[in-house]
Amino acid sequence: MDWKLLLVPAIITIFSATIGWAANHYWYARNNTNKEVDRLAKEREELAKRVTELESQLGAVKQAVTPISAAFQAILIKELTHFHTPEMDELMVKLGPPITLTEIEKSRLTELLLVRAKDLDGRISDLERDAAIMLPMVMKRVLNDVSHEQAVELSIVSTPRMEGLGNE
Repeated sequence: MDWKLLLVPAIITIFSATIGWAANHYWYARNNTNKEVDRLAKEREELAKRVTELESQLGAVKQAVTPISAAFQAILIKELTHFHTPEMDELMVKLGPPITLTEIEKSRLTELLLVRAKDLDGRISDLERDAAIMLPMVMKRVLNDVSHEQAVELSIVSTPRMEGLGNE
């Protein structure tokens, strides 16, 4: 037998096997690439949904933050409103909403609140005295919130459990 006759089929077999292997490798890699592209697209879609949800929640928190300060201010005003203090009551009405208090009126209200906080003859309760001390600080916060529309950054702070403080 002539070795040349065996060489041609061997070359054709090796060439066919190489082409088969290359085609198989190409399709395998292409399928893996398509799977990876699909997986990444799905992850991106899930992340976009999560970001949209977080933005929605942040919007809700932003809407709630200013009203919390304003609501606390309203509680303090209610505590401090009395028929026998007409000037202070008039100024507190201007705290809004909407806020129409001028800087001069703000200074006068702060002065009246300090007098109320120092009233030591027993005409007011400790709660009212505390409200008179806190209102200027809360007013400052509400006025700042209204004038600047600040971005809200939330942080979670962990605190150790303290025995005997009512948080058991």
